[in-house]
Amino acid sequence: MRALALAFVAACAGAKPPAPPVSDGRTAAQPSTPDPALALIEASPDLEARVIGRSDAPATIAIVFASWCGHCRDELDVLARVRAALPATRVVGLNYRAHEEYAGRGGEPALRAYVAAHAPWLRVVPAGEALFEALGRPPKVPTIYVYDRAGALAARYDRRDRPPPGEDELAALLRGLDQAAARRR
Repeated sequence: MRALALAFVAACAGAKPPAPPVSDGRTAAQPSTPDPALALIEASPDLEARVIGRSDAPATIAIVFASWCGHCRDELDVLARVRAALPATRVVGLNYRAHEEYAGRGGEPALRAYVAAHAPWLRVVPAGEALFEALGRPPKVPTIYVYDRAGALAARYDRRDRPPPGEDELAALLRGLDQAAARRR
């Protein structure tokens, strides 16, 4: 009902209705429609000024995180284990609104030190306003987005709605996406 009301209001205002939230790990309704947020992520430079680029990975996980966030550190540990178990999966970090971070704890030196200490394998995008808009302005960290091979949003895990996913839950989702892609080939 809420989604219908939002679509009606957006149509009256001439705007595109927001995508329905996918916050519990369910597969998105249109798995073949590329998500514009992933295109922005792929066009973005990382901390080393290298563009993330397209990938042939069976799935891409994007985690919105902050260097001052304890929950994020726990979830990065989960993602490291998932990445080790399913090495073809691409994981990209999106720095959470660095310009608003607490007492400078999210500035570039702090971010680089955090990544070096806790996730040296992670490529990080210092995300700007356009990307946060495309992601639906995630207000909590960590927020995790999972995209299938075609670039469609398969799941979003938003801490407002539920705890971040564990290793088993993410691995099951990724295996399911890989199996679905294999059936479509």
